[in-house]
Amino acid sequence: MRLSELRGTTAFRLTLLFSLLMVGSVLLLFAFVYWQTAALLGHRFDQQLAGEVREILHTPPEAQAAALDNLIASDPHEDWRGGLFDTSGRSIAGNIGVWPDFVVLDGESHDIPRRALGLGRHGHGDLRGLGLRLPDGRRLVIARRADEMHEMRETLTQALAAGLVGSLALALLGGVVMSFASLRRIEGMHRAASAIMGGDLTRRLPVTGSGDDFDKLAGIVNVMLAEIERLVGDIKAAGDNIAHDLRTPLTRLRTRLEGALRRGGTLDDHRAAMEDAIADGDQILATFRALLRIGEVEAGARRAGFTQVDLVKLMHSAAEFFEPLATESGLTFTADIVPAAAVRGDPDLLFEAVANLLDNAVKFTPPGGTVKLSLDEDGEIAVADTGPGLPEGFKTAIFQRFTRGDRARHFPGNGLGLSLVAAVARLHGFTLSFDEDWPGCRAVIVTKTG
Repeated sequence: MRLSELRGTTAFRLTLLFSLLMVGSVLLLFAFVYWQTAALLGHRFDQQLAGEVREILHTPPEAQAAALDNLIASDPHEDWRGGLFDTSGRSIAGNIGVWPDFVVLDGESHDIPRRALGLGRHGHGDLRGLGLRLPDGRRLVIARRADEMHEMRETLTQALAAGLVGSLALALLGGVVMSFASLRRIEGMHRAASAIMGGDLTRRLPVTGSGDDFDKLAGIVNVMLAEIERLVGDIKAAGDNIAHDLRTPLTRLRTRLEGALRRGGTLDDHRAAMEDAIADGDQILATFRALLRIGEVEAGARRAGFTQVDLVKLMHSAAEFFEPLATESGLTFTADIVPAAAVRGDPDLLFEAVANLLDNAVKFTPPGGTVKLSLDEDGEIAVADTGPGLPEGFKTAIFQRFTRGDRARHFPGNGLGLSLVAAVARLHGFTLSFDEDWPGCRAVIVTKTG
């Protein structure tokens, strides 16, 4: 990204806002430090002024003039100004020849203009002075040039101003560096997103492993992309499998109708051909109904109707329904159902999922085998059988639509039952897995989500 494009980014605006906030904070700190420092310097200056006045006051009256002259004479920089005046305003001692009329005789320190004491305009500021009336009626004024205090204030102001400029420069520099670092990551995400939009669903947003907000966002998006990739793959596979699995019944349907048309025959012959065609059509319609059912479940449309589901009651219902079917097929059906906590979900969908697992178990288990339905206290639902088990490498592929093993080709079905079970499990946040339990297999639905 070029520097000219940086100004329009959110990162740069946040940096500018942060810099302004920091400048405001530094200005507040500067005002506080300056106010405290100036107050401390003024207090010390006034204390020194009051100390000299006290020394003169502690001197005997007849020696006070000499004490004032000694103070002025001992000042090589001529910073001190002072004057001792009699009751009529005549100068007795000091280097102030004329009494300044605006001096307040209250014993407190005040600012005194330079011109009032006969000083020129050159200098850093006014003087700081103190005037009072002595017990014998005489008047005393002592002042000192505040150049040193003003210089200190100016030095402090310049230092703080330089610090402010430096802090602002560092803030902007650091903000620009951080902005470029953020923008590099955003550009990496943009490139990955562009590749994904171009059709590469295997791409994922880059993750640095730092655990920051960008990584958390990228992690969430990557999970979403993985789900999208799975769904798109299912759709593609479904299209291929629909074309493959429906070709046979559609071809058979057309062949039967064409054969009946060519052969002619009696009314009973035509009726038989029509019944066979209707059976083929029913099989095709059943396939599409199953696909629509899976789509409805995966879209989450049934989540709004979730209620508390009594798993024990649901398992007993499934057992009562499939036990006669298993017995009719020459199988031994057992149910091991113990009390378990209720779960939140759709009872019809959960029953349908368990029914699909039991239907597969009954269908693929040879006569003399066993089918077992169990529910433990943790809410784990299991359907086990002594059938041929899963083909090699089918543990994951078995959940894809229209996926059927070689053995399943000899049984009626469309390869959508386990896809529906997996969709129901995902809708409820449950876990579905198959464990090899030779001879046969064992399907497990873990309802604990915590």
